[in-house]
Amino acid sequence: MAVWASLLVLITLLWGNSFIAIKYVVRYVTPLELVTVRFVPVAITFTIILLPKYRSGVWSIIRNEWWRLMLLGLTGAVLYNVFLSWGETRVAAGTASLIITLNPAFIYTLAVLFLKEQFSWGRVLGLAVAFGGVFVIVRWGSGRAVTLDDIGFAGITMLAPAMWAIFTVTGKTIVTRYPPLLVTGISMTFAGLFSLVFIRPSFAKLLPAFPVLFWWAVLFLALPCTVFAFYIWFAALERLSAARVASFVYLVPMFGVTFSRWLLNESITPALILGGIILIVGIWLVNRR
Repeated sequence: MAVWASLLVLITLLWGNSFIAIKYVVRYVTPLELVTVRFVPVAITFTIILLPKYRSGVWSIIRNEWWRLMLLGLTGAVLYNVFLSWGETRVAAGTASLIITLNPAFIYTLAVLFLKEQFSWGRVLGLAVAFGGVFVIVRWGSGRAVTLDDIGFAGITMLAPAMWAIFTVTGKTIVTRYPPLLVTGISMTFAGLFSLVFIRPSFAKLLPAFPVLFWWAVLFLALPCTVFAFYIWFAALERLSAARVASFVYLVPMFGVTFSRWLLNESITPALILGGIILIVGIWLVNRR
């Protein structure tokens, strides 16, 4: 357990910094194009890793679980990143990292519906508290007047943890039967294939003009934040409950807000801190035994 806890802390550190990388990348490309430049390298990497050694296993799992694997790629990679990067065109990186903390709340809701986890009114109260924290973050966290557009983009950002919840609960039903590396690799390869539909004919001509830092950010999102982190996430789900694994998401905003302040000079207001505390208390109420 200690080893997996350490690995989960490590990937939350990576994901906390991913908001900063996304904020930088969407200066140059649209949210849809970000998904392409991130997940095409992911798909190529997993293809190189899997096919030489697991060729028969790859075709076997695709034959038996193709629709679930496609759902994983669509929700956990494509839609999650579209909604997150779209939201971050107007939402601060630190604020987005706090909103993503709703992951465990959505996961608990789906686990009750589909994994037969026990229903609890206390956890429903936790959901209400968590969404109250999000309201404080969105309404007062930035320290400036909030427009309807700001609220709309915060709502778009909230769709990202909803997609991750579908990804996690669906993945939990597969990793009990197949190796996590195969589940991760094939689902992310599907994500890379899906993302190709977002390419404009003129997009390829723009790629050489992007700065080196853009490509470092893309590689950071593709390799540590996806190839490595997604494998660890599924490997942990094979060994631990979905709720316990999801609880490590609490650490993401701590890293996200801290590094956003350091690298992007985003302000940390008292309302942002208060809203984050309310949000995390609500999520704790959802997941406590």
